Amino acid sequence: MEERRAALRSRTFWKGTVLFPGGLRSTECTVRNFSETGARLDCGGVSDIPDHFQLKIPQKGSALFRCKVAWRRVGEIGVHFETDDVAISENSLVRKIEALEGQNRALLRRLRNDDSGY
Repeated sequence: MEERRAALRSRTFWKGTVLFPGGLRSTECTVRNFSETGARLDCGGVSDIPDHFQLKIPQKGSALFRCKVAWRRVGEIGVHFETDDVAISENSLVRKIEALEGQNRALLRRLRNDDSGY
């Protein structure tokens, strides 16, 4: 059988979490194989996985992978990672938190300096 994948996939047995759009729902899955461009997920009896979602894989650190479903079979889906931002890195989240903490410190200083006598 001819290999049609863009990148070689490694067999895995990782826990994963499918995060539905809007963040109101998620479901657990098993990542059966993984490459830099996609993965095969065992989703059990869940048949309502959307065509686009985010995938969290604890073994890959804090990255979230934006996925597009490439194929579906009973209990399994193949996904392609969307390349415009394959993963949200831990460093970018740390920078966002640091910026918010700086804003909080500035607001607290303004509150202390703006003693309006209430």
